[in-house]
Amino acid sequence: MKKLLTILLAVLMVMTLAACAKNEGKDEGGEDTTTETVTVGYSLNSMDATMKTMADYFEAEAKARGWEPVLLNANGDVGKELENMESLMNMGASAVVIMGCDTDGSAAAINEVSAAGIPVIIAGRPLNAESYYTFVTGDHKDAGKAQAAYLNGLLAEDPDLTLNVAFIYGQSGSSSVAQRYEGFEEAGLNGEYKDRYNLVASQYAEFDTQKAYDITTDMLTTYPEINCFVTQSDEQASGIINAIKAKNLPVEDFIIVSIDCSSTGQTYLASGELDATVLMAMKQLAISSADYVQKALDGATVEKKNPVENYYKLVTPETYEQVLVDSGMEVSVAR
Repeated sequence: MKKLLTILLAVLMVMTLAACAKNEGKDEGGEDTTTETVTVGYSLNSMDATMKTMADYFEAEAKARGWEPVLLNANGDVGKELENMESLMNMGASAVVIMGCDTDGSAAAINEVSAAGIPVIIAGRPLNAESYYTFVTGDHKDAGKAQAAYLNGLLAEDPDLTLNVAFIYGQSGSSSVAQRYEGFEEAGLNGEYKDRYNLVASQYAEFDTQKAYDITTDMLTTYPEINCFVTQSDEQASGIINAIKAKNLPVEDFIIVSIDCSSTGQTYLASGELDATVLMAMKQLAISSADYVQKALDGATVEKKNPVENYYKLVTPETYEQVLVDSGMEVSVAR
């Protein structure tokens, strides 16, 4: 009898749970109110100050739309990036946004996820994938042109000034890095004041602060005539500035121009050690990426490339706070 009673109670419990499950997601009128969680993946190439800001904006935007964002960092490794993309696919992500590590090396991960029927939105950096939903970006040449415009302004103000430039690239193998340099070359090295530009040295620092520090240290020793550093990220600008300090040289004797206007860049703008940087509209890129995720979820057909207007804006110590506010972004470090 005890065994029979135990069995009957177990059956009753199962029936009760089944009834509850059947009614789950239904209102008092019996209408289905169940909502399916939309998981959206975001594959980052790194987690420096710039990418962290980008990730925060995207995460906030995704949550505001009721999605469940999953952010994974590849740390510049295409192998890890492929693992991350496969993880997002196995999680059942409805769409994936990727800021890839390498122009060619990131293609395999994108193609694999796309082949599984998951729309991939490429953000920021162009990648040579065969299959993806769309590519959302600004014109990267504009960043280099903005850097040149600032330096051209200094040359116009001071007819005795000649720029002996050390150019420190970002990541090797990145088409956006190449395009930024093309813009600088076009408007600066080959521009109106080309006779007063001397490109003394150039090297890749892979968007790494320590590498930029080491490169700058060597350049200052080998080329003491350098009076201008042009670099492609604020993290690298940090390495440059600290290498100059370590050499016991006055930072104010050098013109230093960067890209990002990240929290790192704002720190050096506020101190006056960074002469100018180029704001990358990270919030707008995050919003635009989310817009195309929604279009993909809705089954809409879109162009393969969609521009983000006013993606790059030159800022100086005097203007960066207002430009950030006007762009709907937060000021991390005030003057």
